[in-house]
Amino acid sequence: MRSAIGFTTVGLAGILLTQGPQTPTFRVAVDAVRIDAVVTDKDGNIVRDLTAEDFELSQDGKPQKVTFAQFVPILAAGVPETGVAPLRSSAIAGAPALPAAGTVKREHIQRSIAIVVDDLGLSVESLYYAKRALHDFVDKNIQPGDLVALVRTGGSMDGLQPFTTDRRVLHSAIDSLKWNTFSRSAVEAFAAVNKFTVLKDSSHGPEAVAQTDMTAGDFASLDSTRRSMMAAGTLGALNLVIEGARNLPGRKAILFVSEGFELLERERFDTVPQPGRVRAALDRAIDRATRAGVVIYAIDSRGMQSGANLAGDNFNCGPPGCPSEEFQGNVRSSLQERSDLLRNTQDGLTYLADQTGGFAVLNTNNLGAGLARAAQDVRDYYVIGYAPDADTFSAKGKPPELHKIAVRMKRPGLKVRTRQTFLGVSDGDPSAAHQTPAQQLVDAAISPFTSTDIAIRSTTLPGFSPSRGLFVRALLHIDASALTFAKGTDGKSTASADVLGMVFDRDGTEIAHLSTAFEAALTNEGAQDALRDGLAYTLRIPIPRAGPYQVRFAVRDRQSGKFGTAGEFIELPDIPRGTFAVSGIVLRSDDDLSPGTADADRVMISPSQAVRVYKPGARLRYACEIYNAAEPVQLTISVWRGTQQVLTAKPDTLTPPPGQSLWFSAGGAFKLGDALPRGHYVLQLAASTTDPGKTKRVNRAVQMMDFEVQ
Repeated sequence: MRSAIGFTTVGLAGILLTQGPQTPTFRVAVDAVRIDAVVTDKDGNIVRDLTAEDFELSQDGKPQKVTFAQFVPILAAGVPETGVAPLRSSAIAGAPALPAAGTVKREHIQRSIAIVVDDLGLSVESLYYAKRALHDFVDKNIQPGDLVALVRTGGSMDGLQPFTTDRRVLHSAIDSLKWNTFSRSAVEAFAAVNKFTVLKDSSHGPEAVAQTDMTAGDFASLDSTRRSMMAAGTLGALNLVIEGARNLPGRKAILFVSEGFELLERERFDTVPQPGRVRAALDRAIDRATRAGVVIYAIDSRGMQSGANLAGDNFNCGPPGCPSEEFQGNVRSSLQERSDLLRNTQDGLTYLADQTGGFAVLNTNNLGAGLARAAQDVRDYYVIGYAPDADTFSAKGKPPELHKIAVRMKRPGLKVRTRQTFLGVSDGDPSAAHQTPAQQLVDAAISPFTSTDIAIRSTTLPGFSPSRGLFVRALLHIDASALTFAKGTDGKSTASADVLGMVFDRDGTEIAHLSTAFEAALTNEGAQDALRDGLAYTLRIPIPRAGPYQVRFAVRDRQSGKFGTAGEFIELPDIPRGTFAVSGIVLRSDDDLSPGTADADRVMISPSQAVRVYKPGARLRYACEIYNAAEPVQLTISVWRGTQQVLTAKPDTLTPPPGQSLWFSAGGAFKLGDALPRGHYVLQLAASTTDPGKTKRVNRAVQMMDFEVQ
């Protein structure tokens, strides 16, 4: 059922986000710079009796006078635990019982920890071991006074959880982690070398062969450019996590679980790696973490890796074979490339952690111990401050400079760890006035942590219109039971809400937003249907250029002030420049009797497409659009559960209609197995076409959509 919803535009341009009071941490102002530092003795114990006279500090190599030093303790005991909850369903025998979360006040929180799982940079193998380590970490290392959240860099409704003191919630979030189809890593941390695969070409006789640099069925080769784009997407998401943690109480830390990223990137024809999109996003994340008082600990989820060649590597040259010198050269080249990649990606993790006052955990198969070591380091600390030179801060209109900080201890035998850099831009006034509803809506949208007062699910479909350019078509499914309905004089029940969609680029910068409001006026029968099935609402957000993006949504009930949020990671191909591509997939069941409504495009939308929950044996229909195909397109569908393929179909040959090579619609249907197990599945559409020019280059595109079987 879809209710008729009218909407009006709500302007949110020019809103400035303000910050509330918090525990003393790093702050940059015209008259003072404050940073936090951890000081330990030779045995690693926290030193608690220091004053400003015990610190030596320099900025850009020039000594500075430390004007104050305040010790901030992190108490060992927090809020008393109340009651005992059952074990999570996946717990092993002998695991400790989980305490139920009691009522926790802000002043009770000692540590705020965000566990950021970089599913944009995790292989299937790494994710498996990371989930085991995270379950163990939550069971053994979370204290009663800890506020903890689990966040995915490729965020969606299933992966984002609010900060909580309840370990059961965290275990549930860990269980829901799935390999991200946008990940820059596949099954293993290092893809098997298969540059010289030999494929038979039956059209030229049984002995004919063709040499190719792609394995059969490979539609998603991840070259260095794609890796750097996905790494920048990771850091953009990390920026949002940092902003979301800015106002949290207690000592703030991020445990960043990833396979790393390269500081420098090499384009296809570059001979020397160059700073680029990754370094810009990294510097932004470091500066924001510094200002927000967030320490980042980086954990390499690959465990102990040698970078050596693997048994699955294939260095064959094809018949009649290649000289041994060439074969050995291929082996040595692969070994060097893999070793370089391991070292470079670990350098990225180390640099991120060091610059924010944390450390990196590398080359260990015990990821749980690494997480525990990082958590144990989030402890008592000092806030130290000094008055900077007048030229520290950039003049208006001029680019800021990056300043280096060095702190040393006068007392022998002491070690200090602190942040090492900051940008010469003064923070705004921290005193915040009461926020307007519009400001609250923006705050809710930019937070990477789901607000669940109103449960919403989002479906984002990238697309392109020749007249309007690139866009994201979004469908929100809203839990109507969380909205406040008022009875009107006409006998109808009416609820109204504000809706905001925001799009952030790989650097965490907002590049587009769409704000509207809707009013649902329902009859008694319609209200009952809405309470049972929810409400569907569609948005279409124009995107100025191709690239990877974080899309965030927030819904605010006008009567109660309750919020609901969701988010998604998407990548828009460069369709305006001729890139062959497939749009987002519209998926629906034959059992869905909803009439569907047009969203000002060629695609019909119905509420069930946001939920995407089907029964075994259901017949599903899919629809999409194909762009920039001048020649016939081979379209293959398959259904996957994890890394297991459970359904595939013969390729369909689609011929573009005359005069519609820029775009045309495609669709089809398939039936789920009657005995298909319950769980999460992915529908994959793999398309290929040949350039009409002399090169006859084969272009490939892949689009995926997840769904659930119950």
